[in-house]
Amino acid sequence: MATRDFLLPDLGEGLTEGEIVAWLVAVGDSVDVDQPVAEVETAKAVVEVPSPFAGTVSTLHGQVGEEVAVGTPLVTIEVGGSAAPAAAPVAGHAPQEAEVAEMVPEVEAGSGDDEVVADAGSGNVLVGYGTGGNRARRRAARPAAASDRSASRAETGPRSGTRASRPNSGPGSRPRAKPPVRKLAKDLGVDLTSVGGSGPDGVITREDVRAYAGNGAGGATVPASEDYQDLLRQSGDSGRVTTTSAGAGQRIPVRGVRKAIAEKMTLSRREIPEAVTWVDVDATGLWQLRQSLNASQSDVKVSPLAIILRACVAGLRRYREINASLDTEANEIVLHDHVNLGFAAATDRGLVVPVIKGAETLSTLEIAAELNRLAGAARDGKITPDEMGGGTFTVSNYGSFGVDGGSAVINHPEAAILGVGRITDRPWVVNGELAVRKVTQLSIAFDHRICDGGEAGGFLRFIADCVEDPAVLLGSL
Repeated sequence: MATRDFLLPDLGEGLTEGEIVAWLVAVGDSVDVDQPVAEVETAKAVVEVPSPFAGTVSTLHGQVGEEVAVGTPLVTIEVGGSAAPAAAPVAGHAPQEAEVAEMVPEVEAGSGDDEVVADAGSGNVLVGYGTGGNRARRRAARPAAASDRSASRAETGPRSGTRASRPNSGPGSRPRAKPPVRKLAKDLGVDLTSVGGSGPDGVITREDVRAYAGNGAGGATVPASEDYQDLLRQSGDSGRVTTTSAGAGQRIPVRGVRKAIAEKMTLSRREIPEAVTWVDVDATGLWQLRQSLNASQSDVKVSPLAIILRACVAGLRRYREINASLDTEANEIVLHDHVNLGFAAATDRGLVVPVIKGAETLSTLEIAAELNRLAGAARDGKITPDEMGGGTFTVSNYGSFGVDGGSAVINHPEAAILGVGRITDRPWVVNGELAVRKVTQLSIAFDHRICDGGEAGGFLRFIADCVEDPAVLLGSL
């Protein structure tokens, strides 16, 4: 019987490490090719990692909450055959078919081994493993007797990091909960296998986890306050907060999303000489347009942000220096031909920036639909690294937090970021008379190496004109 080390692959955009959120298999379980074996949180998303091998799990490398470096073992699987161990994949390197063949050997049809053997045709593309061409034949797994499995685990004891039995979910099944709920459960020390789900089809909700933790069931350690829980969730870290000494406060490891945010913001502040300008805008026209669009159709819910994003597309066509980046090595300004609109989204894991790709080709309703889809995926923890990369311009809607204005940090290496405050009723002068209007504040932070105040101010004024009078937007299409 040969063993294969499934090394954690590069899960996208050169990420170097991932944190184990949950094990989806246990030692002794049989796995198929492409079967998810673990949920891993990177700096951008929580993803299910599929196995490129088929066989029996012999070792789980790491416990829930631990970080695993790309290129190091995640799971060891016993497979049929006796080929030499596979070479370690290099992060960012996709091996050729010949290399895949070395990693996963072909098995003769007449092999007498009754165990599941490796499959060389994983349908999931993992950087460092690739996708094979011809699939090897597989023989059905010989189910182990329940008594043998129980005796084996009784002798060895539960392995660190493996999933416990699931009395409320059925034998071998996995608690039904979305990644943010799993994150909350982990932060509160709650074992999801013991929590009953009140959601549709028995899905476990945040309220279920909080109620279970509040009852003190299962020996969960409940934080002292809701603010404490929020701080823990927003940290992007799955480890427990530690107390240094009496009265000294808590320490939260900077990992995951919080670490990525810290690095990105530090890089932006260190490299970009930014300037900020802003303007108050009568958004009554925007508000009315949004109501008209929603009244005229029911397929897509249109938000004020969707219309502002569509205005940004028109503005970026007119002021190309805003839709740009700086190539410091070549000392050149790159004016992008495409418009990939990012929007800042607050989630349980921290701040993420989904990107609407090719926004210049989309209508207002299409932008609204993609905005809703990506925002939902981000909230549910199902956003992929690809859906958060490649942005050329970002909009930060801090008005969703009920604040009027702010100075957003540029999403490096972009040239600028637009900030949108809340839309609220305020006194406003209209035709020489005082009236109550829907008013918001728009601001732009821009890289002064790439564009000057004339371009940034011109772009901001154009967006403001579109907000005040949407007919301006129609004339620019």
